[in-house]
Amino acid sequence: MLQLAGLFVAAGREVHVVALLGGGPLRSLVPDAVTLHELIDTGDALKGFALAWKALPRLVSLMRMVKPQAVLSTMTGTNLLVALACMPTRAHTRLVLREASSLVNTKSALKRQATRWLYRHANELVAVSAGVAQDLGGLGLPGGRIHIIRNPVDIERLQQLAAVDLPPEVRDKVPYVVSLGRLTEAKDLPTLLQAYAVSTLRRSHHLIIVGEGEQRQSLENLVRTLGLADRVLLIGAMDNPHGVMAGAAMHVLSSRWEGYPNVLLEALALGVPAVATDCPHGPREILDGGRYGRLVPVGDVVALASAMDAELGRPSVAGDAVLAAHSPQVITSRYLALLDGAYERSSPWPRSHTLR
Repeated sequence: MLQLAGLFVAAGREVHVVALLGGGPLRSLVPDAVTLHELIDTGDALKGFALAWKALPRLVSLMRMVKPQAVLSTMTGTNLLVALACMPTRAHTRLVLREASSLVNTKSALKRQATRWLYRHANELVAVSAGVAQDLGGLGLPGGRIHIIRNPVDIERLQQLAAVDLPPEVRDKVPYVVSLGRLTEAKDLPTLLQAYAVSTLRRSHHLIIVGEGEQRQSLENLVRTLGLADRVLLIGAMDNPHGVMAGAAMHVLSSRWEGYPNVLLEALALGVPAVATDCPHGPREILDGGRYGRLVPVGDVVALASAMDAELGRPSVAGDAVLAAHSPQVITSRYLALLDGAYERSSPWPRSHTLR
């Protein structure tokens, strides 16, 4: 979203970025020409429904003050909140909702029903993968409003971010394989740890896991149980993990579900071989059915271990063709066409776009 904000500014738009919670590790990356609005103070520990309840009236007030001609929102919970906030000003505002994750794993029936109802109020819906588009269609949402727009990949920027020295604790683990992602149920890191434990690369390469989340304690316990304390490093979250990614012999994605995992694109952009689970949704699309990296069934320890060993011994072909389809300029033009209503009518460019 911050990439898009900068690209929208470069295209001559006035851009506002709205964050529900203030602060956060990406705050310094907001482009200078963008107006940042933080609805809730950094020190406020609210989350979930309590956060939404407090943020909603502030978001409504902001919409009335800014009077944006177009609003782009992302992530299911925030999309529902933004759809509600835009209702009083819908006569003047185009609403585009971006769905970035698989909806088949939404456990709350109430949330699914709210998605089915509130997403209908959007002018357009963006799915980051064909699988996510199918999920939206499965909710009975109008197919003509659903557009597949994948995530932009700025290869030059990634290479610049990767041109940093490895942290000392990582240098001590070279050579290594890496996994980047939140320590959550969706990422299924227990399967990765068990696969690494039975793989042959355990003897030749360390495993570095970059990320933070609610499963950290249980993962640390599993590392000790598997006898991997001297082979695995849970380094935590990093503001810039791209140097660690670029220095890896391989990247492994063990997720149970995704939307369209950017981390696989970043691995391809940095020339790092990849192995991924064939989860819903995204890895199969990104890796072209296994051409640009090996795919394995979700939760299959033996298959993942075998794929990691095989990919390390014989890396898949480079994914240049995939990366070309994710050009920031191409992706930006598609988003602006939706925000401007170019699919419906010919009109002047909007004076402002608001993103979340």
